[in-house]
Amino acid sequence: MKMYGRRMARATAPVLGALALLASGAVTAPLEAQAAPLGRVCMFEAPRGAYKLGHAAFAIKVRGETNHWIFGSFGSTNDVPKAGWIKGGTWENTRGHFTSVRDKDHNNARYYTRYRCVNTRDGDVKRAQSWYTTVKSRGYNATTNNCLHMSMAVFKGYSEILRKDTRLKSATRWFPNDYYEDVLPAARWEVSHSL
Repeated sequence: MKMYGRRMARATAPVLGALALLASGAVTAPLEAQAAPLGRVCMFEAPRGAYKLGHAAFAIKVRGETNHWIFGSFGSTNDVPKAGWIKGGTWENTRGHFTSVRDKDHNNARYYTRYRCVNTRDGDVKRAQSWYTTVKSRGYNATTNNCLHMSMAVFKGYSEILRKDTRLKSATRWFPNDYYEDVLPAARWEVSHSL
């Protein structure tokens, strides 16, 4: 019995030593053992857009990178008439772009004024960009392929978790303002932030 106890102590000493080093921060766990960085999506919204029905835009974080975002929209006459646009940059670039867009119909006031975000445990930027291209190629349609449809297609293309979330209703039959104010909070997206 004593022999078994000594063998066990010798076998566990290196493991305990490695755990102590990990706990002290002297070494880190292998990358695959560390938690994967979260994905993150944000809907930017212009409440006065589309005759006060609202206008939606998207931003998605590139997973694995500290501060790289892809953002864009579809059908805004304040950005590019009846067309989609997409850009990349830091979070500061993303917020800065949406803050800088002016509302030509309302005395050049700020167009986008708020946004909501949510974290996801997954996120595939290439798939999101593919959905952006698919929606854009269908052409703009106010009721069946608009800014809200594109934003939701990008979000659900980016995240399988969001795609399977039944609380995120189809964009059809929803105005962007109502979706932003009713559906996103019900799906537990973060509180609305002002720009």
